Amino acid sequence: ISYNGEIVDDPNLKDNELQIDITYIQDLKETPEKVPDIIPTRLSQKILYDNKEQPDTGINFSQISSDSNGKGLYYTNKNTQDNRVTYYFRGDVKNNYVFFGGFYWRIIRINEDGSIRLIYQGKKPTDTGSNATIGSSAFNTMPGDNAFVGYMHGKPTIYTDGHSNYSGWAWASTTGTNTVKMGTEYTFDKNTGIYTLTGDVVDAHYDEDHHNYYTCWSQETTCTHMIKITETKKDGDNYQILAGETHAGYWSTSYEEAHKNEVDSDIKKYLEDWYKNNLINFDSYIADTGFCNDRSLAEGGGYGMDYTNYATYNRLFTNKEPQFVCLQKNDLFTVSNNKGNKKSTQKIGLITGDEVAYAGGVFNVVNQNYYLNTGVSYLSMSPGNTNKSFSKTSVISVLYNGQFNSSSSVSTINYIRPVINLIPTIEITDINQDGTINNPYVIKTN
Repeated sequence: ISYNGEIVDDPNLKDNELQIDITYIQDLKETPEKVPDIIPTRLSQKILYDNKEQPDTGINFSQISSDSNGKGLYYTNKNTQDNRVTYYFRGDVKNNYVFFGGFYWRIIRINEDGSIRLIYQGKKPTDTGSNATIGSSAFNTMPGDNAFVGYMHGKPTIYTDGHSNYSGWAWASTTGTNTVKMGTEYTFDKNTGIYTLTGDVVDAHYDEDHHNYYTCWSQETTCTHMIKITETKKDGDNYQILAGETHAGYWSTSYEEAHKNEVDSDIKKYLEDWYKNNLINFDSYIADTGFCNDRSLAEGGGYGMDYTNYATYNRLFTNKEPQFVCLQKNDLFTVSNNKGNKKSTQKIGLITGDEVAYAGGVFNVVNQNYYLNTGVSYLSMSPGNTNKSFSKTSVISVLYNGQFNSSSSVSTINYIRPVINLIPTIEITDINQDGTINNPYVIKTN
């Protein structure tokens, strides 16, 4: 910006204000040999130092990552929080390993606020499959109501013992020692909406010997939704429900009621318990950036059994246009950060479907060659849709072969890969670390 010195007088212009937005990258690559001590120890700067970052304008998000469609570190300020720049890894990258808190992680991105988002890799950097997870859980116990796509959900006020018949879809399966509680009868408390299994209560598989039994789909004998099993099939070692009579103790009656943040989901309780048992001593190094459970709507009302497509599903399945910005403050789960809803008790969450797409995944397309593929299916934070025909409410999951979709009901047991954010000022212990599997970034915590 320069001033024209030939202009010596302008009586009509008394004052001028300029507002300038600047996107900048500090590039240290040209001078390290001349000034060796400038090699950064701050993790965010070291990531930029070790990678040739590129704009993502040439990436086709309708196709999976590849050598010609994104591999490495990219940046964008399109569809980001406050239109600020974020840097993200895409494709089959080999240099985004971090050791922190006694565990190995993979770097997803440098967030817009400078914090660094990580996804769990395991107790060893080479871990894959179930070893690259902290265990398994359902997102929420029961499918059916739109409320259950929520990381938290509301408390519907109208209780009814309503039920419907559904068939033609394998809702759930049991195998080996994995059995559930079943009863020949049940009771229903109209004041609480709670079902209790009664009569002959047994531990059993979903098999033909237990047709007309009632179950809460778990080892619990009480629940707010249950099913009467009417048709099953055996597929190898799996015993599957094909048809049944679903009973709901309540339905939400408005979007606001369904998605009010009052009740913790199963996955929220699981993650926060794990954090308290494993990362609480490192809490000061973890940022309260937040985790997006985007419940904005693309189609439908988003309550009860209303057929609904959530915005993430529409972006990734239909339009192939991911985004980083969280559209609704109510859906950004934070502990004390005012940018979010302040409904979390611990600074932990899950990856979003959009982040999977940026990393190289495409809805319903196999991709076994990007860093998020571990060989098992695991949960994301993003709602999919609610399909009344199958009495199914779904969230987006990353599958065993690297593709992702919303075929998983919220009640399906999936593996869990937690996500955390490190504070922007976090440092590494040695400037020679380069983020590779044999030389990961080790976080300084003393």
